[in-house]
Amino acid sequence: MIPLYAVVLPVLVLFCGLSIDIGMLELKKLQMQSATDAAALGAELEAERGTNNWVNIGIAEAGVNGFTNGSNNTTVSIVEQATSGAYNGRYDAIQATITQSVNTIFMGAFNGGKFTLTTQSSALMTPCVYTLGNGTLQNQSLEVYTGSLLGDSCPIYATTLDDESSGNIAVESVDISGSSSTSMVGGFVYPSPVYNVPTLTDPLASTASPTAFNGTCNHTSYSITSGSATLNPGNYCKGLNISNATVTLNPGLYTITGGASWSGATVSGTGVTLFFTTGGGGGYGQLLVLSGSTVTLSAANDSSTGTIPATPAILVFADRNWTTTAAQDFQVRNSSFTGDGIWYIPKAGLNVWSDTAFTGTNYLGIVADNLFTGGTQIKLLNNYSYITTGNPFRKLGTLVQ
Repeated sequence: MIPLYAVVLPVLVLFCGLSIDIGMLELKKLQMQSATDAAALGAELEAERGTNNWVNIGIAEAGVNGFTNGSNNTTVSIVEQATSGAYNGRYDAIQATITQSVNTIFMGAFNGGKFTLTTQSSALMTPCVYTLGNGTLQNQSLEVYTGSLLGDSCPIYATTLDDESSGNIAVESVDISGSSSTSMVGGFVYPSPVYNVPTLTDPLASTASPTAFNGTCNHTSYSITSGSATLNPGNYCKGLNISNATVTLNPGLYTITGGASWSGATVSGTGVTLFFTTGGGGGYGQLLVLSGSTVTLSAANDSSTGTIPATPAILVFADRNWTTTAAQDFQVRNSSFTGDGIWYIPKAGLNVWSDTAFTGTNYLGIVADNLFTGGTQIKLLNNYSYITTGNPFRKLGTLVQ
């Protein structure tokens, strides 16, 4: 009995030791995975802000969570193009990898006392442009006829893509849910589009709509044709039309039925949401910014802005019950637009045309049935750090691997 015990005891001790090592390695890997997740998310958030420091931020996040690059046999790497997984090759996928050589106690009998662990995470950057239609209002959901669509930290997502004539696209990534059979004539697209990506639904579907029209018109068929004026939030029924005048919009929500036409106008304001809907004798109508107008408008930073509160981050909000027709493109033509804000018009198109300057100062986002642009430069930005409620697209900027 004693000889048998003497033989079995070392084996039992070895297996107990292996169990301890395995448990230690599993715990270490869980800690590493948490640090890798934090590194990927930290780098992704910084990349969206358009800075060049996102790699260092990701590495620093790993260090805060106990895994410092170059220390304790640890290597941390951050890349902007995932190298594996479902998002392999996509430039909007920030990937973090941590590798560490771990000392073991009992496994040394088999591997020299060292075991290498590797964990990996990818975080998807939130796009600046979503065109969700099937070319209902134009030939494709995203069409750059001439001019350019730019955004160093801005992924764009479309169901179909048409890059014609001398139109140029230079953004963070170009992700297309359709096939590569879409027309590509002239111009350039950088980086190369990735086709057949997972279909995205309306990214702001859960965002609360502004209060529906309550039947009381503060103004009806309101027009300003000269001079200057300051307007207050409220219900503008059957149109808000400005021509050859200078107008300041005080902060808050402007509910507009029957549409708005601004021609030769200078319009400015901060903390503003323009809500296009129907009621008070006015049907659905789009915003037309035409004929040399200069518009400098920015959305609200928080949900308490204005006597009638605006919707944070959203500058233009079209009723989700909108009836999609070609006559209801929102248009900015031969004019300039500057200011922070999301154009949220999921059932209508946005047509930006004819030497128009169209840009934000910190963030500019577009959610539309389609986006058609020609003869202009659209400059996209993705820095939502100024919004107290955060990036409204944040639910999509999450870990994907």
